[in-house]
Amino acid sequence: MNDTINKQLELNSLIEFSQLINTKLELQFILGNILLSIMGKMMITKGILLIKSDSQNTSSNGFEIKAVKGLNLGHQGDRLSIILPKEPIFEISQLENKDFFEEHKLKFFFKIYFVDKLIGVLCLGEKLTKQDLSKNEILFIETMLNLSSPTIENSIKFEEIRKLNINLSSQIQHLRTLFELSKEFNTNFQDRNKILRLLKYSLLGNFGIRDYIIFSKFRSEVFYILEAGRETKLDDEYLGNLEEISEPEILHETNSNPFKQFLKESGFRLILPISTENKVDTIVCLGEKLNKSEYTISDIQFLESLINLSIISLDNTVLFSEYIDKQKIENELKIARDIQLALLPSKLPEIEGYSVCGCNIPAMQVGGDYFDIIRLSETKYCFVIADVSGKGTPASLLMANIQSAVHSFLKFYNKDFCFEESTQKINELIFSNTNSEKFITFFWGILDTENNTFKYINAGHNYPYLITGDKVISLDKGGLMLGVLESGFEYKSETVTISNEDVLVLYTDGASEARNAKKDEYGEDRIIKVMQENRKLDSQGLQDKLLDDIKEFTTGELQYDDITMIILKRK
Repeated sequence: MNDTINKQLELNSLIEFSQLINTKLELQFILGNILLSIMGKMMITKGILLIKSDSQNTSSNGFEIKAVKGLNLGHQGDRLSIILPKEPIFEISQLENKDFFEEHKLKFFFKIYFVDKLIGVLCLGEKLTKQDLSKNEILFIETMLNLSSPTIENSIKFEEIRKLNINLSSQIQHLRTLFELSKEFNTNFQDRNKILRLLKYSLLGNFGIRDYIIFSKFRSEVFYILEAGRETKLDDEYLGNLEEISEPEILHETNSNPFKQFLKESGFRLILPISTENKVDTIVCLGEKLNKSEYTISDIQFLESLINLSIISLDNTVLFSEYIDKQKIENELKIARDIQLALLPSKLPEIEGYSVCGCNIPAMQVGGDYFDIIRLSETKYCFVIADVSGKGTPASLLMANIQSAVHSFLKFYNKDFCFEESTQKINELIFSNTNSEKFITFFWGILDTENNTFKYINAGHNYPYLITGDKVISLDKGGLMLGVLESGFEYKSETVTISNEDVLVLYTDGASEARNAKKDEYGEDRIIKVMQENRKLDSQGLQDKLLDDIKEFTTGELQYDDITMIILKRK
Protein backbone atom coordinates (compact mmCIF):
# COMPACT_ATOMS: atom_id res chain seq x y z
CA MET A 1 0.00 0.00 0.00
CA ASN A 2 2.81 2.42 0.93
CA ASP A 3 4.60 1.53 -2.30
CA THR A 4 1.50 2.43 -4.32
CA ILE A 5 1.13 5.73 -2.49
CA ASN A 6 4.81 6.56 -3.08
CA LYS A 7 4.47 5.83 -6.80
CA GLN A 8 1.36 8.00 -6.99
CA LEU A 9 3.22 10.84 -5.23
CA GLU A 10 6.14 10.48 -7.63
CA LEU A 11 3.77 10.54 -10.59
CA ASN A 12 2.08 13.68 -9.27
CA SER A 13 5.48 15.24 -8.72
CA LEU A 14 6.53 14.49 -12.30
CA ILE A 15 3.29 15.92 -13.69
CA GLU A 16 3.67 19.13 -11.67
CA PHE A 17 7.33 19.38 -12.72
CA SER A 18 6.44 18.93 -16.40
CA GLN A 19 3.78 21.63 -16.17
CA LEU A 20 6.20 23.99 -14.42
CA ILE A 21 9.10 23.80 -16.90
CA ASN A 22 6.77 24.15 -19.87
CA THR A 23 5.55 27.54 -18.65
CA LYS A 24 8.68 29.29 -19.96
CA LEU A 25 11.23 28.93 -22.76
CA GLU A 26 14.06 30.39 -20.66
CA LEU A 27 16.91 27.86 -20.45
CA GLN A 28 18.16 29.03 -17.04
CA PHE A 29 14.66 28.73 -15.55
CA ILE A 30 14.25 25.19 -16.91
CA LEU A 31 17.70 23.96 -15.85
CA GLY A 32 17.41 25.58 -12.42
CA ASN A 33 14.14 23.79 -11.74
CA ILE A 34 15.58 20.46 -12.91
CA LEU A 35 18.44 20.78 -10.42
CA LEU A 36 16.19 21.94 -7.59
CA SER A 37 13.66 19.16 -8.14
CA ILE A 38 16.18 16.33 -8.40
CA MET A 39 18.55 17.52 -5.68
CA GLY A 40 15.69 18.22 -3.30
CA LYS A 41 14.14 14.79 -3.70
CA MET A 42 17.46 12.90 -3.56
CA MET A 43 18.90 15.00 -0.70
CA ILE A 44 21.90 16.03 -2.81
CA THR A 45 23.61 19.35 -2.13
CA LYS A 46 25.71 19.80 -5.29
CA GLY A 47 24.70 19.76 -8.93
CA ILE A 48 25.76 21.07 -12.34
CA LEU A 49 24.02 20.94 -15.68
CA LEU A 50 26.19 20.90 -18.80
CA ILE A 51 24.77 21.65 -22.25
CA LYS A 52 26.50 20.62 -25.49
CA SER A 53 28.30 23.60 -27.02
CA ASP A 54 27.67 22.51 -30.61
CA SER A 55 24.38 20.61 -30.73
CA GLN A 56 24.73 20.00 -34.48
CA ASN A 57 28.08 18.20 -34.16
CA THR A 58 27.48 14.79 -32.60
CA SER A 59 31.23 14.05 -32.37
CA SER A 60 32.02 17.24 -30.45
CA ASN A 61 33.24 16.86 -26.83
CA GLY A 62 32.56 20.49 -25.92
CA PHE A 63 30.12 21.35 -23.11
CA GLU A 64 29.12 24.61 -21.44
CA ILE A 65 28.27 25.00 -17.75
CA LYS A 66 24.72 26.35 -17.86
CA ALA A 67 23.34 25.83 -14.33
CA VAL A 68 24.94 25.33 -10.90
CA LYS A 69 23.43 24.62 -7.48
CA GLY A 70 25.24 24.16 -4.17
CA LEU A 71 28.64 25.17 -5.50
CA ASN A 72 30.31 28.56 -5.09
CA LEU A 73 32.15 28.71 -8.38
CA GLY A 74 32.50 31.34 -11.04
CA HIS A 75 32.50 28.79 -13.84
CA GLN A 76 28.95 29.30 -15.10
CA GLY A 77 29.27 29.89 -18.83
CA ASP A 78 32.72 28.25 -18.97
CA ARG A 79 33.36 25.54 -21.54
CA LEU A 80 34.66 22.06 -20.78
CA SER A 81 35.99 19.36 -23.09
CA ILE A 82 34.84 15.97 -21.80
CA ILE A 83 35.24 12.50 -23.27
CA LEU A 84 32.14 10.68 -22.07
CA PRO A 85 31.74 6.91 -21.66
CA LYS A 86 29.16 5.16 -23.82
CA GLU A 87 26.80 4.42 -20.91
CA PRO A 88 23.87 6.85 -20.43
CA ILE A 89 24.42 6.71 -16.64
CA PHE A 90 27.91 6.57 -15.21
CA GLU A 91 30.04 7.52 -12.21
CA ILE A 92 33.14 9.67 -11.94
CA SER A 93 35.45 6.64 -12.03
CA GLN A 94 34.44 6.05 -15.67
CA LEU A 95 35.58 9.51 -16.82
CA GLU A 96 38.99 10.03 -18.43
CA ASN A 97 39.38 13.76 -17.68
CA LYS A 98 37.79 14.04 -14.27
CA ASP A 99 39.90 16.68 -12.45
CA PHE A 100 37.15 19.32 -12.53
CA PHE A 101 34.53 16.90 -11.23
CA GLU A 102 36.79 15.48 -8.51
CA GLU A 103 37.63 19.02 -7.38
CA HIS A 104 33.93 19.77 -6.86
CA LYS A 105 33.11 16.27 -5.51
CA LEU A 106 30.61 15.31 -8.21
CA LYS A 107 29.85 11.60 -8.34
CA PHE A 108 26.76 10.67 -10.41
CA PHE A 109 26.28 11.53 -14.08
CA PHE A 110 23.22 11.24 -16.34
CA LYS A 111 23.26 11.94 -20.08
CA ILE A 112 20.33 13.95 -21.41
CA TYR A 113 19.00 12.95 -24.84
CA PHE A 114 16.49 14.56 -27.17
CA VAL A 115 15.32 11.67 -29.34
CA ASP A 116 18.76 10.14 -30.18
CA LYS A 117 20.76 13.37 -29.87
CA LEU A 118 22.89 14.05 -26.79
CA ILE A 119 22.13 17.58 -25.59
CA GLY A 120 23.59 17.66 -22.08
CA VAL A 121 24.82 15.97 -18.91
CA LEU A 122 23.45 16.17 -15.35
CA CYS A 123 26.26 16.00 -12.75
CA LEU A 124 25.33 15.32 -9.11
CA GLY A 125 27.27 15.16 -5.89
CA GLU A 126 26.88 12.60 -3.12
CA LYS A 127 23.67 12.17 -1.16
CA LEU A 128 23.67 13.51 2.36
CA THR A 129 23.27 9.89 3.53
CA LYS A 130 26.44 8.92 1.60
CA GLN A 131 24.42 6.09 0.01
CA ASP A 132 24.35 5.24 -3.70
CA LEU A 133 21.28 6.05 -5.74
CA SER A 134 18.63 3.35 -5.63
CA LYS A 135 17.06 1.84 -8.75
CA ASN A 136 13.84 3.78 -8.10
CA GLU A 137 15.78 7.03 -7.68
CA ILE A 138 17.70 6.45 -10.91
CA LEU A 139 14.45 5.70 -12.72
CA PHE A 140 12.90 8.88 -11.29
CA ILE A 141 15.84 11.01 -12.48
CA GLU A 142 15.79 9.40 -15.94
CA THR A 143 12.06 10.01 -16.24
CA MET A 144 12.44 13.63 -15.19
CA LEU A 145 15.24 14.18 -17.72
CA ASN A 146 13.22 12.52 -20.48
CA LEU A 147 10.32 14.85 -19.68
CA SER A 148 12.68 17.83 -19.70
CA SER A 149 14.66 17.10 -22.86
CA PRO A 150 12.08 18.42 -25.40
CA THR A 151 11.72 21.61 -23.37
CA ILE A 152 15.51 22.02 -23.12
CA GLU A 153 15.88 21.48 -26.88
CA ASN A 154 13.10 23.96 -27.62
CA SER A 155 14.62 26.58 -25.32
CA ILE A 156 18.04 26.14 -26.99
CA LYS A 157 16.47 26.60 -30.42
CA PHE A 158 14.45 29.55 -29.12
CA GLU A 159 17.63 31.21 -27.84
CA GLU A 160 19.38 30.59 -31.19
CA ILE A 161 16.46 32.18 -33.06
CA ARG A 162 16.38 35.09 -30.58
CA LYS A 163 20.08 35.79 -31.17
CA LEU A 164 19.53 35.46 -34.90
CA ASN A 165 16.69 37.98 -34.69
CA ILE A 166 18.83 40.41 -32.66
CA ASN A 167 21.61 40.16 -35.24
CA LEU A 168 19.06 40.51 -38.01
CA SER A 169 17.59 43.64 -36.39
CA SER A 170 21.07 45.11 -36.09
CA GLN A 171 21.87 44.35 -39.72
CA ILE A 172 18.56 45.80 -40.88
CA GLN A 173 19.17 48.94 -38.82
CA HIS A 174 22.61 49.27 -40.40
CA LEU A 175 21.06 48.89 -43.83
CA ARG A 176 18.48 51.57 -43.07
CA THR A 177 21.14 53.91 -41.71
CA LEU A 178 23.34 53.39 -44.75
CA PHE A 179 20.40 53.92 -47.05
CA GLU A 180 19.46 57.21 -45.34
CA LEU A 181 23.05 58.39 -45.37
CA SER A 182 23.44 57.44 -49.02
CA LYS A 183 20.56 59.78 -49.89
CA GLU A 184 22.27 62.60 -48.00
CA PHE A 185 25.65 61.89 -49.59
CA ASN A 186 24.07 61.72 -53.01
CA THR A 187 22.28 65.03 -52.48
CA ASN A 188 25.47 66.81 -51.41
CA PHE A 189 28.07 64.97 -53.49
CA GLN A 190 29.29 68.19 -55.11
CA ASP A 191 30.03 69.84 -51.78
CA ARG A 192 33.09 68.24 -50.14
CA ASN A 193 32.66 70.13 -46.86
CA LYS A 194 29.04 69.04 -46.45
CA ILE A 195 30.00 65.38 -46.97
CA LEU A 196 32.81 65.61 -44.42
CA ARG A 197 30.50 67.35 -41.96
CA LEU A 198 27.85 64.66 -42.48
CA LEU A 199 30.47 61.97 -41.86
CA LYS A 200 31.51 63.72 -38.63
CA TYR A 201 27.90 63.83 -37.37
CA SER A 202 27.37 60.20 -38.37
CA LEU A 203 30.40 59.02 -36.37
CA LEU A 204 29.25 60.99 -33.36
CA GLY A 205 25.59 60.02 -33.62
CA ASN A 206 26.00 56.30 -34.28
CA PHE A 207 29.07 55.52 -32.16
CA GLY A 208 29.84 58.56 -30.00
CA ILE A 209 33.21 59.10 -31.78
CA ARG A 210 34.57 62.64 -31.47
CA ASP A 211 38.19 62.21 -32.56
CA TYR A 212 39.13 61.09 -36.04
CA ILE A 213 41.74 61.68 -38.74
CA ILE A 214 41.21 60.91 -42.42
CA PHE A 215 44.37 60.34 -44.47
CA SER A 216 43.83 60.31 -48.23
CA LYS A 217 45.65 59.87 -51.54
CA PHE A 218 42.89 61.65 -53.44
CA ARG A 219 44.64 63.13 -56.51
CA SER A 220 48.01 62.58 -54.83
CA GLU A 221 50.81 59.99 -54.82
CA VAL A 222 51.31 60.26 -51.04
CA PHE A 223 49.00 60.39 -48.04
CA TYR A 224 47.94 63.72 -46.57
CA ILE A 225 45.46 64.74 -43.87
CA LEU A 226 42.13 65.24 -45.58
CA GLU A 227 40.13 65.99 -42.43
CA ALA A 228 40.62 65.80 -38.64
CA GLY A 229 38.14 66.00 -35.79
CA ARG A 230 40.70 67.83 -33.64
CA GLU A 231 44.06 69.43 -34.14
CA THR A 232 46.80 66.81 -34.09
CA LYS A 233 50.50 67.54 -34.41
CA LEU A 234 51.82 64.87 -36.74
CA ASP A 235 55.39 64.70 -37.99
CA ASP A 236 55.76 64.13 -41.74
CA GLU A 237 57.97 61.10 -41.07
CA TYR A 238 54.92 59.26 -39.72
CA LEU A 239 53.05 59.58 -43.01
CA GLY A 240 55.44 57.09 -44.62
CA ASN A 241 54.27 54.41 -42.17
CA LEU A 242 50.76 54.63 -43.64
CA GLU A 243 51.92 52.65 -46.69
CA GLU A 244 52.35 49.58 -44.45
CA ILE A 245 48.71 49.54 -43.30
CA SER A 246 46.48 47.11 -45.19
CA GLU A 247 44.07 45.62 -42.62
CA PRO A 248 41.76 47.06 -39.92
CA GLU A 249 43.51 47.11 -36.55
CA ILE A 250 42.49 47.84 -32.97
CA LEU A 251 45.44 49.58 -31.27
CA HIS A 252 46.92 47.83 -28.21
CA GLU A 253 48.67 49.27 -25.18
CA THR A 254 52.13 48.79 -26.67
CA ASN A 255 53.10 48.76 -30.32
CA SER A 256 56.46 48.37 -32.03
CA ASN A 257 55.34 50.63 -34.88
CA PRO A 258 56.15 54.22 -33.81
CA PHE A 259 53.28 55.72 -35.80
CA LYS A 260 50.73 53.34 -34.24
CA GLN A 261 52.21 53.96 -30.80
CA PHE A 262 51.83 57.71 -31.37
CA LEU A 263 48.17 57.24 -32.34
CA LYS A 264 47.53 55.13 -29.23
CA GLU A 265 49.12 57.72 -26.93
CA SER A 266 47.04 60.43 -28.65
CA GLY A 267 43.80 58.65 -27.76
CA PHE A 268 43.06 56.79 -31.03
CA ARG A 269 41.84 53.20 -30.85
CA LEU A 270 41.01 51.97 -34.38
CA ILE A 271 42.71 52.15 -37.79
CA LEU A 272 40.53 51.51 -40.84
CA PRO A 273 42.13 51.31 -44.31
CA ILE A 274 39.75 51.86 -47.24
CA SER A 275 40.61 50.37 -50.63
CA THR A 276 39.66 51.26 -54.20
CA GLU A 277 40.48 48.69 -56.88
CA ASN A 278 42.52 46.65 -54.36
CA LYS A 279 44.68 49.63 -53.45
CA VAL A 280 44.54 51.42 -50.10
CA ASP A 281 43.95 55.11 -50.84
CA THR A 282 42.22 56.22 -47.63
CA ILE A 283 43.07 55.50 -43.97
CA VAL A 284 40.83 56.58 -41.11
CA CYS A 285 41.99 56.69 -37.47
CA LEU A 286 39.19 56.77 -34.88
CA GLY A 287 39.30 57.68 -31.21
CA GLU A 288 37.54 56.12 -28.23
CA LYS A 289 33.77 55.84 -28.15
CA LEU A 290 32.16 58.08 -25.55
CA ASN A 291 30.84 55.04 -23.65
CA LYS A 292 34.40 53.60 -23.56
CA SER A 293 33.23 50.27 -25.06
CA GLU A 294 35.50 48.27 -27.36
CA TYR A 295 35.07 48.18 -31.12
CA THR A 296 33.38 44.98 -32.29
CA ILE A 297 33.58 43.18 -35.64
CA SER A 298 30.08 44.46 -36.39
CA ASP A 299 31.20 48.03 -35.59
CA ILE A 300 34.17 47.70 -37.94
CA GLN A 301 32.04 46.32 -40.76
CA PHE A 302 29.52 49.14 -40.40
CA LEU A 303 32.22 51.82 -40.09
CA GLU A 304 33.96 50.55 -43.21
CA SER A 305 30.69 50.84 -45.10
CA LEU A 306 29.95 54.29 -43.70
CA ILE A 307 33.37 55.71 -44.53
CA ASN A 308 33.38 54.05 -47.93
CA LEU A 309 30.15 55.87 -48.72
CA SER A 310 31.61 59.26 -47.89
CA ILE A 311 34.93 58.70 -49.66
CA ILE A 312 33.32 57.39 -52.82
CA SER A 313 30.92 60.36 -52.81
CA LEU A 314 33.90 62.70 -52.67
CA ASP A 315 35.55 61.00 -55.60
CA ASN A 316 32.93 59.79 -58.03
CA THR A 317 29.12 59.78 -57.95
CA VAL A 318 28.86 56.89 -60.40
CA LEU A 319 31.05 54.65 -58.27
CA PHE A 320 29.11 55.79 -55.24
CA SER A 321 25.79 54.70 -56.72
CA GLU A 322 27.16 51.31 -57.78
CA TYR A 323 28.70 50.72 -54.36
CA ILE A 324 25.47 51.41 -52.47
CA ASP A 325 23.46 49.04 -54.65
CA LYS A 326 26.04 46.28 -54.35
CA GLN A 327 26.51 46.71 -50.60
CA LYS A 328 22.79 46.71 -49.93
CA ILE A 329 22.18 43.60 -52.03
CA GLU A 330 25.12 41.67 -50.57
CA ASN A 331 24.15 42.43 -46.97
CA GLU A 332 20.51 41.55 -47.59
CA LEU A 333 21.42 38.31 -49.38
CA LYS A 334 23.75 37.24 -46.57
CA ILE A 335 21.11 37.85 -43.90
CA ALA A 336 18.41 36.09 -45.91
CA ARG A 337 20.64 33.12 -46.79
CA ASP A 338 21.73 32.62 -43.17
CA ILE A 339 18.10 32.63 -42.02
CA GLN A 340 17.01 30.27 -44.77
CA LEU A 341 19.74 27.71 -44.06
CA ALA A 342 19.05 27.83 -40.31
CA LEU A 343 15.35 27.08 -40.78
CA LEU A 344 15.63 24.22 -43.27
CA PRO A 345 16.02 20.66 -41.91
CA SER A 346 19.63 19.49 -41.60
CA LYS A 347 18.60 15.82 -41.74
CA LEU A 348 15.38 14.16 -42.90
CA PRO A 349 13.79 11.38 -40.81
CA GLU A 350 13.95 7.79 -41.98
CA ILE A 351 10.45 6.46 -42.75
CA GLU A 352 9.89 2.71 -42.60
CA GLY A 353 8.60 1.35 -45.89
CA TYR A 354 9.43 4.54 -47.79
CA SER A 355 12.39 6.35 -49.26
CA VAL A 356 12.35 10.13 -48.98
CA CYS A 357 14.61 13.02 -49.90
CA GLY A 358 14.38 16.78 -50.22
CA CYS A 359 16.54 19.71 -51.25
CA ASN A 360 16.70 23.48 -51.45
CA ILE A 361 19.00 25.00 -54.06
CA PRO A 362 19.18 28.77 -53.52
CA ALA A 363 19.35 31.11 -56.48
CA MET A 364 21.62 34.15 -56.75
CA GLN A 365 18.79 36.14 -55.12
CA VAL A 366 17.64 34.33 -52.01
CA GLY A 367 13.90 33.75 -51.85
CA GLY A 368 11.54 32.40 -49.25
CA ASP A 369 11.27 28.71 -50.11
CA TYR A 370 10.70 26.39 -47.15
CA PHE A 371 10.36 22.64 -46.77
CA ASP A 372 10.34 20.26 -43.84
CA ILE A 373 9.51 16.69 -42.83
CA ILE A 374 8.53 16.42 -39.18
CA ARG A 375 8.12 13.17 -37.28
CA LEU A 376 4.85 13.22 -35.32
CA SER A 377 4.75 9.63 -34.05
CA GLU A 378 6.05 6.18 -34.93
CA THR A 379 3.72 6.02 -37.95
CA LYS A 380 2.92 9.64 -38.81
CA TYR A 381 5.04 12.29 -40.52
CA CYS A 382 4.17 15.81 -41.60
CA PHE A 383 5.40 17.04 -45.00
CA VAL A 384 5.56 20.81 -45.56
CA ILE A 385 6.55 22.91 -48.57
CA ALA A 386 5.95 26.64 -49.04
CA ASP A 387 7.01 29.57 -51.19
CA VAL A 388 6.92 33.16 -49.93
CA SER A 389 6.23 35.89 -52.48
CA GLY A 390 9.17 38.15 -53.23
CA LYS A 391 12.85 37.69 -52.46
CA GLY A 392 15.58 38.83 -50.10
CA THR A 393 15.30 39.67 -46.43
CA PRO A 394 11.49 40.30 -46.30
CA ALA A 395 10.82 36.88 -47.83
CA SER A 396 13.23 35.20 -45.41
CA LEU A 397 11.58 36.90 -42.44
CA LEU A 398 8.16 35.65 -43.57
CA MET A 399 9.62 32.21 -44.12
CA ALA A 400 10.77 32.26 -40.48
CA ASN A 401 7.18 33.03 -39.46
CA ILE A 402 5.72 30.08 -41.37
CA GLN A 403 8.39 27.70 -40.04
CA SER A 404 7.74 28.82 -36.48
CA ALA A 405 3.96 28.56 -36.90
CA VAL A 406 4.10 25.05 -38.38
CA HIS A 407 6.36 23.73 -35.61
CA SER A 408 4.29 25.44 -32.91
CA PHE A 409 1.00 23.90 -34.08
CA LEU A 410 2.51 20.44 -34.60
CA LYS A 411 3.71 20.38 -31.01
CA PHE A 412 0.08 19.82 -30.05
CA TYR A 413 -0.49 17.05 -32.60
CA ASN A 414 -2.69 14.21 -31.33
CA LYS A 415 -5.65 12.13 -32.53
CA ASP A 416 -7.94 15.16 -32.11
CA PHE A 417 -5.66 17.46 -34.13
CA CYS A 418 -7.80 19.49 -36.58
CA PHE A 419 -5.86 19.86 -39.81
CA GLU A 420 -8.26 22.37 -41.36
CA GLU A 421 -8.55 24.59 -38.28
CA SER A 422 -4.76 24.65 -37.84
CA THR A 423 -4.34 25.77 -41.45
CA GLN A 424 -6.82 28.59 -40.87
CA LYS A 425 -5.00 29.65 -37.69
CA ILE A 426 -1.66 29.73 -39.56
CA ASN A 427 -3.33 31.84 -42.27
CA GLU A 428 -4.61 34.30 -39.64
CA LEU A 429 -1.14 34.50 -38.10
CA ILE A 430 0.51 35.22 -41.47
CA PHE A 431 -2.22 37.72 -42.37
CA SER A 432 -1.73 39.65 -39.12
CA ASN A 433 2.05 39.83 -39.63
CA THR A 434 2.19 40.89 -43.29
CA ASN A 435 0.85 43.55 -45.59
CA SER A 436 -1.48 42.86 -48.48
CA GLU A 437 1.41 42.60 -50.94
CA LYS A 438 2.87 39.52 -49.25
CA PHE A 439 1.47 36.00 -49.37
CA ILE A 440 2.60 32.39 -49.11
CA THR A 441 1.73 29.39 -51.24
CA PHE A 442 1.60 26.54 -48.75
CA PHE A 443 1.12 22.79 -48.81
CA TRP A 444 1.24 20.32 -45.97
CA GLY A 445 0.16 16.76 -45.49
CA ILE A 446 0.38 13.94 -42.96
CA LEU A 447 1.69 10.56 -44.07
CA ASP A 448 0.25 7.59 -42.14
CA THR A 449 2.64 4.66 -42.73
CA GLU A 450 0.35 2.26 -40.88
CA ASN A 451 -2.52 2.76 -43.34
CA ASN A 452 -0.37 4.12 -46.21
CA THR A 453 -2.52 7.22 -46.58
CA PHE A 454 -1.64 10.86 -47.12
CA LYS A 455 -3.99 13.56 -45.83
CA TYR A 456 -3.21 17.00 -47.22
CA ILE A 457 -4.28 20.63 -47.63
CA ASN A 458 -3.08 22.73 -50.56
CA ALA A 459 -3.21 26.46 -49.86
CA GLY A 460 -2.58 27.85 -53.34
CA HIS A 461 0.67 25.95 -53.90
CA ASN A 462 1.89 24.32 -57.13
CA TYR A 463 0.04 21.00 -57.37
CA PRO A 464 2.11 18.13 -56.02
CA TYR A 465 1.69 14.94 -58.04
CA LEU A 466 1.06 11.36 -56.95
CA ILE A 467 2.28 8.98 -59.66
CA THR A 468 0.33 5.75 -59.14
CA GLY A 469 0.48 3.17 -61.89
CA ASP A 470 -0.31 4.95 -65.15
CA LYS A 471 -2.33 7.60 -63.34
CA VAL A 472 -1.20 11.04 -62.22
CA ILE A 473 -3.20 12.54 -59.36
CA SER A 474 -2.96 16.29 -58.72
CA LEU A 475 -3.12 17.15 -55.03
CA ASP A 476 -5.15 20.31 -55.52
CA LYS A 477 -7.70 20.30 -52.68
CA GLY A 478 -7.39 22.97 -50.02
CA GLY A 479 -8.07 26.68 -50.32
CA LEU A 480 -6.56 30.13 -50.71
CA MET A 481 -2.87 30.86 -50.29
CA LEU A 482 -1.88 32.16 -46.85
CA GLY A 483 -2.00 35.85 -45.97
CA VAL A 484 -4.49 36.97 -48.64
CA LEU A 485 -7.68 37.04 -46.52
CA GLU A 486 -8.00 36.71 -42.79
CA SER A 487 -11.30 34.80 -42.74
CA GLY A 488 -14.52 34.13 -44.63
CA PHE A 489 -13.46 30.90 -46.29
CA GLU A 490 -12.67 27.33 -45.30
CA TYR A 491 -9.76 25.03 -45.95
CA LYS A 492 -10.64 21.50 -47.02
CA SER A 493 -8.49 18.41 -46.73
CA GLU A 494 -8.31 15.32 -48.88
CA THR A 495 -6.82 11.89 -48.30
CA VAL A 496 -5.13 9.74 -50.95
CA THR A 497 -3.80 6.20 -50.73
CA ILE A 498 -0.16 5.50 -51.52
CA SER A 499 0.32 2.07 -53.06
CA ASN A 500 3.49 0.08 -53.64
CA GLU A 501 5.98 1.84 -55.96
CA ASP A 502 3.90 5.06 -55.92
CA VAL A 503 5.83 8.33 -56.13
CA LEU A 504 4.81 11.64 -54.54
CA VAL A 505 6.64 14.77 -55.74
CA LEU A 506 6.32 18.20 -54.09
CA TYR A 507 8.10 21.23 -55.57
CA THR A 508 8.14 25.03 -55.76
CA ASP A 509 7.83 27.14 -58.89
CA GLY A 510 11.62 27.50 -59.06
CA ALA A 511 11.57 24.02 -60.62
CA SER A 512 8.51 24.28 -62.88
CA GLU A 513 9.25 27.86 -64.02
CA ALA A 514 12.98 27.41 -64.70
CA ARG A 515 13.68 28.92 -68.12
CA ASN A 516 15.98 28.08 -71.00
CA ALA A 517 17.71 30.47 -73.39
CA LYS A 518 14.49 30.79 -75.41
CA LYS A 519 12.62 31.82 -72.23
CA ASP A 520 10.54 28.62 -72.34
CA GLU A 521 9.47 27.30 -68.93
CA TYR A 522 10.43 23.79 -67.81
CA GLY A 523 6.81 23.06 -66.88
CA GLU A 524 4.92 20.52 -64.79
CA ASP A 525 4.63 18.03 -67.69
CA ARG A 526 8.40 17.54 -67.73
CA ILE A 527 8.40 16.92 -63.96
CA ILE A 528 5.74 14.21 -64.38
CA LYS A 529 7.60 12.69 -67.33
CA VAL A 530 10.86 12.37 -65.39
CA MET A 531 9.01 10.72 -62.49
CA GLN A 532 7.24 8.23 -64.79
CA GLU A 533 10.28 7.31 -66.84
CA ASN A 534 12.48 6.73 -63.78
CA ARG A 535 9.96 5.40 -61.25
CA LYS A 536 12.05 2.26 -60.60
CA LEU A 537 14.63 4.45 -58.86
CA ASP A 538 14.41 5.40 -55.19
CA SER A 539 13.57 8.94 -54.10
CA GLN A 540 17.21 10.12 -54.21
CA GLY A 541 17.65 8.73 -57.70
CA LEU A 542 14.44 10.45 -58.84
CA GLN A 543 15.56 13.75 -57.35
CA ASP A 544 18.96 13.52 -59.05
CA LYS A 545 17.31 12.75 -62.40
CA LEU A 546 14.94 15.70 -62.07
CA LEU A 547 17.68 18.15 -61.08
CA ASP A 548 19.92 16.95 -63.91
CA ASP A 549 17.07 17.39 -66.39
CA ILE A 550 16.33 20.93 -65.15
CA LYS A 551 20.05 21.78 -65.34
CA GLU A 552 20.27 20.48 -68.91
CA PHE A 553 17.10 22.36 -69.91
CA THR A 554 18.45 25.68 -68.52
CA THR A 555 22.02 25.32 -69.85
CA GLY A 556 23.65 28.73 -70.17
CA GLU A 557 21.00 30.53 -68.09
CA LEU A 558 21.33 31.82 -64.53
CA GLN A 559 19.04 30.31 -61.91
CA TYR A 560 16.47 32.98 -61.12
CA ASP A 561 14.52 31.40 -58.27
CA ASP A 562 15.14 28.85 -55.51
CA ILE A 563 14.51 25.23 -56.50
CA THR A 564 12.95 23.26 -53.64
CA MET A 565 11.45 19.79 -53.72
CA ILE A 566 10.48 16.74 -51.67
CA ILE A 567 10.18 13.29 -53.25
CA LEU A 568 8.57 10.34 -51.43
CA LYS A 569 8.40 6.79 -52.77
CA ARG A 570 6.76 3.78 -51.22
CA LYS A 571 9.10 0.83 -51.41
